[in-house]
Amino acid sequence: MQAVILSAGESTRFNPFRYFDHKSLIKILGKEILIHTIESIKKSGITDIIIVVSKKEGIKNLLGDGRKFGVKIKYILQEEPTGAGNGLLLASNLIKGDFFLLNASHIDFDEFKNQMVKKKSVKDKAIFLAKKQKELSKFGVLKTDKDRVVGLIEKPQEGKEPSDLRLIGIYLFSKDFLKTLSKIPDEHYRLESAISSFVKKEQVRFVETKIDVPSLKYAWDILEMKNYLLSKAKSSRGKNISLSKSAEVIGKVIIEDNAVIMEGARIKGPCFIGANTMIGNNAILRGNADIEENCIIGANMEVKNSLIMQGTKVHSGFIGDSVIGENCHIGAFFSTANVRLDRKTVKVNIKEKDIDSGLKFLGTLIGGNAKIGIKASTMPGIIIGTNSIIGPSTVVLNNVSENSKYYTKFKEIVVRNEA
Repeated sequence: MQAVILSAGESTRFNPFRYFDHKSLIKILGKEILIHTIESIKKSGITDIIIVVSKKEGIKNLLGDGRKFGVKIKYILQEEPTGAGNGLLLASNLIKGDFFLLNASHIDFDEFKNQMVKKKSVKDKAIFLAKKQKELSKFGVLKTDKDRVVGLIEKPQEGKEPSDLRLIGIYLFSKDFLKTLSKIPDEHYRLESAISSFVKKEQVRFVETKIDVPSLKYAWDILEMKNYLLSKAKSSRGKNISLSKSAEVIGKVIIEDNAVIMEGARIKGPCFIGANTMIGNNAILRGNADIEENCIIGANMEVKNSLIMQGTKVHSGFIGDSVIGENCHIGAFFSTANVRLDRKTVKVNIKEKDIDSGLKFLGTLIGGNAKIGIKASTMPGIIIGTNSIIGPSTVVLNNVSENSKYYTKFKEIVVRNEA
């Protein structure tokens, strides 16, 4: 059996991290998301993998032929990001029989593979993975008859949902599906249209999961994915670690090679500390903190439920429920507000539209190479673009586009005492 991975999309809603060749190349727990997915596929027993890629070379350079991961990888080039259906059809000549189709961010594939295979009878032409959910307007929703799939509605209007079952994005198809797909006009929702047509003439069933399945649609989804991976990880210690006697390491903590943890630091797992990273005096890491390689977390900095990418240096302050890009420099007393005063869910402005994150705790999303002055702070759900500069003592109230300066203007007043 084969697995086909779709990884050629442009990720237009993934600000401020769209500059990656693909969003699955972001590192969590020291590995790119796509590598976590490859490892999950291998764990399930599948080693024959087809990856649909764009013209960018990042994924091919990372994975090669797959040999170092114990799998065999072939690539299909999708020159224009016209949708998942077109990407799959381009791979059709390499598909030998029944196959799985999934996105590059399905780090949890092995949890579902066997269940889906067991569900499939000789008469079944496809098995879909589905999950019950209350809010369905952003998903493909199944129309069902017992365990049969008889229709698919993409992003239904509120009150017009055919069921409470949404597609997860892992499919087990027979090769017959490709014939139906080839007859559908080439447009963005070609895959969904083909599925709608296919289920009307063939026997298709679904498997329902109750497991929370991490997705990667928006940048804040990285936090859920990080927490999933930390929940599956085991404590470990690398080589040449310098751990002060007065530092505390509590619970499940992964510490990579050459990390330095200084006096008074307190690390409460689950947490990840990457290679060559330094955790300063009296720093606090807690609640699923992930600090990647070559970072510096300064004295008296508290990091909670956040991902700080490789090479970033932060001084003192508080970073909560945030994603900080690589090679950022953040001055002393920086603070992220991570909850609204009214305690409602945090909204994030994406492409001039306010998107409800569904999260009551969400800090800031900062692109790579940003520089932030001392005593700066951010409001919940703020995006700061790549290569941006935030001035000292500035409260960031609105999104900052890439390559921009954002600062508060001060007026200096000098009053001399009369003699």
